[in-house]
Amino acid sequence: MTRLWWLPLLALFLSACQTRPLPTTDFTRPDQIQRWEMNGKLGYRTPEDGGSATFDWEQSPRHGAIHFSGPLGFGSAELTWRPGRARLETGKGEWQARSPGELAWHLTGFWLPVSALEYWSRGLVWPGAPAQAEENEAGQLVRLRQLGWNLEFDRYEPVGQVSLPHRIKARQDANHFTLLIREWRPLP
Repeated sequence: MTRLWWLPLLALFLSACQTRPLPTTDFTRPDQIQRWEMNGKLGYRTPEDGGSATFDWEQSPRHGAIHFSGPLGFGSAELTWRPGRARLETGKGEWQARSPGELAWHLTGFWLPVSALEYWSRGLVWPGAPAQAEENEAGQLVRLRQLGWNLEFDRYEPVGQVSLPHRIKARQDANHFTLLIREWRPLP
């Protein structure tokens, strides 16, 4: 029996190595999702330029971060923000502004409304500006006109008990972008 003194230590060590599953909350409406992680691809086109990048987006109610890989002539970029302060870091430099939309201009050449995208990406109208919205029979946004952008939500997929957008096409004058969301991870 004294030879097996190490068994409880081994069990303790192995239990410490196990990853614990994230607690999940069953959301029934997109507006209940306040924290998330998602990844996908952003493509854009302007009269002067165009490009695409993969992205990893982490969002909570008071701050957000988007990491772009292979984007838009920068190699990689990190856009972070909290109320009243945003920062963009790339291989070509670092910029700061009051909003993430101002800094997204450095990546795309046009004003990308990141604050509104926090809502649009969940299939919601941004509450910060007037909008004209069209919904389907399931109550999901199909078309939205807001901030001068015309958006089409043409692909929803179930994520738990909620259907969330997986492709959003947007146009404002000659500027276009497409947000293709590969994976959604709503967080409690």
